[in-house]
Amino acid sequence: MKKKAKFFTLIVIPDSHGKVHRLVIPRFVIIIIVIGLIIGSFTLSYFINEYRVMREKLVYLNDLEKITKMQQKRILSLAEKVKQFNDTMEKLKKMEARLRALAGVGGGEISKQESLGEGGPEKYTLLVDPDLNGDKVSSLGLIKKIESNVSILEDTAKLQEKNLSKIQGIIQAKKDLFACTPNIFPVQGWISSGYGPRINPFTHKREMHRAIDIVAPWGTPIKAACQGRVSYAGWKRFYGLVVEIQNSYGYSTIYGHMSKILVKRGQVVKKGQVIGRVGSSGRSTGPHVHFEVWYKGKTLNPLNLMVEPLGSS
Repeated sequence: MKKKAKFFTLIVIPDSHGKVHRLVIPRFVIIIIVIGLIIGSFTLSYFINEYRVMREKLVYLNDLEKITKMQQKRILSLAEKVKQFNDTMEKLKKMEARLRALAGVGGGEISKQESLGEGGPEKYTLLVDPDLNGDKVSSLGLIKKIESNVSILEDTAKLQEKNLSKIQGIIQAKKDLFACTPNIFPVQGWISSGYGPRINPFTHKREMHRAIDIVAPWGTPIKAACQGRVSYAGWKRFYGLVVEIQNSYGYSTIYGHMSKILVKRGQVVKKGQVIGRVGSSGRSTGPHVHFEVWYKGKTLNPLNLMVEPLGSS
């Protein structure tokens, strides 16, 4: 028995006087149309969702590109600061050489062991042209170069700190040595008797005069020719009122014939500090300062140490 086909009839009525139209559609056509609509609906939804996702990705990529450019600018700014720091280190290196010359070590020349490392415009790695000219620059590459240069500069800074610390120690030692060296006159005046053999004005015999006598008006302040500790302050036979100062550098200075002592035994005095006043106590022919310099148990001619001229006050 032959199976009867199934159809759907669609009746279209235009108006009350119009002709009625009948449209017969096979069932399978309706099924195909429905399936097509369902597939089309899913397809359209898929593309709409993909479009939305792509649009969000595009916005994200645009934001990421802006952030990347901003980071590149910051990295380049950091690179420029690192370069400026390197230039500063080079200036400090030259300053160190001058300090060495002033300190009297190395003659201004720096050995490889004492050098601050390599640097400067001729050694520094240029990271990138400041204006990017539209070229893409690898942030990772820039960061690696910056890290490399920063590492070098850190080592350089540590070495320079060590070198400058050494120079500071040397300068301080020289400063202390200068302060403890009797190289300024205790008073300004004129020398009535120098260091060396002379005829003693009291015994009239030829003997060694181990000091210099500086004539100055009565009461003139007497200054310490060097830094040290007062080892003696008082009366001593031929010296009259006398002050003796000793220091750790081996120097000992004696100031005799004072009219007044202004320091005490054990007191630490600075170079140039007033320790007494000119007088004529003890065995003396008039107001003056008897000035002796001893170094490690031997007398020295004070004039050989002086760094200032002697003149009338």
